[in-house]
Amino acid sequence: MQLKSSTSLLCAAALLTGANPVSAKDPSMKKLMAMSAGCAYVTGVAEGSNVRLNYGSAAWLEIVGILEQKTGIDGENAIATAKAKYKKRARVMGADEAYQYMLSRAKDCDREMAVIQS
Repeated sequence: MQLKSSTSLLCAAALLTGANPVSAKDPSMKKLMAMSAGCAYVTGVAEGSNVRLNYGSAAWLEIVGILEQKTGIDGENAIATAKAKYKKRARVMGADEAYQYMLSRAKDCDREMAVIQS
């Protein structure tokens, strides 16, 4: 698990409990949305491959929705961008290697969600 991602997720957890609106211009919010959307996408792929996760894509989509409401950043666009990123990775790395990377990333996302939930 990356320390940078965990730190961002802890900020997200604080965001989810806070009542104040957040500016969408804040670069950390854009990164947080991109990371959350990426996790939503890869956990969805992992679920389709019968990988057992404690927190599935629905939990990540919920975070994307909350961030979308709080920041005004388009969640659907963020997920489409994440999907395009992984499709490009498949073209560059090869489909099998990119697929294994996505499954590994889904497991990382699962651990990161455990940090948010605790």
